[in-house]
Amino acid sequence: MHTGRCLAINSHPQLFLNSAQYNLCSIANSLVLNAMPSDLERAMESLIVVFHKYAAKEGCGNTLSRRELKDLMENELSGFLKSQKDPATVDKIMKDLDSNGDGEVDFEEFVSLVVGLSIACEQCYQLHKKKMGK
Repeated sequence: MHTGRCLAINSHPQLFLNSAQYNLCSIANSLVLNAMPSDLERAMESLIVVFHKYAAKEGCGNTLSRRELKDLMENELSGFLKSQKDPATVDKIMKDLDSNGDGEVDFEEFVSLVVGLSIACEQCYQLHKKKMGK
C-alpha cells in the first residue's frame, strides 16, 4: 500500500525532495564510479553531458541561450531540424520550452524536448513494427 508514502510526501514535500535529490545524486555518483553502466545510465549521462557542453559556451553554464539551443539542435538533432519546413523552428521550440519565461532553457526544460521527441519516435517505431507484422 502506497498511502503512507503519499501522505509523507504531501505532508513534508521538502523532506521528500531532499531525499529524492540525495537518491539522484547517488545515481549520478554511480554513473561516474560504475565501470559498466547500463544502457539507460549511459543515456542519462549523455543527456547531462550534451546539455552542459552547449550550456557552457556562454553565460552561466546551467542554461541554454537561444544561440546555444540552436547550436545543440543543429549538431545533436540535425535530422529533426532538417525535417522541419519552418525556418523559425528553433525560436518556436525555445518559446515552448522556456516555461518560466526567463529567455533561457534549463536542464528540466531541455529534457522535456528530448522526452517529447522520444515519444514521437516511439510512436513511429510502433507504427513501423505494426507494418512489419510484429
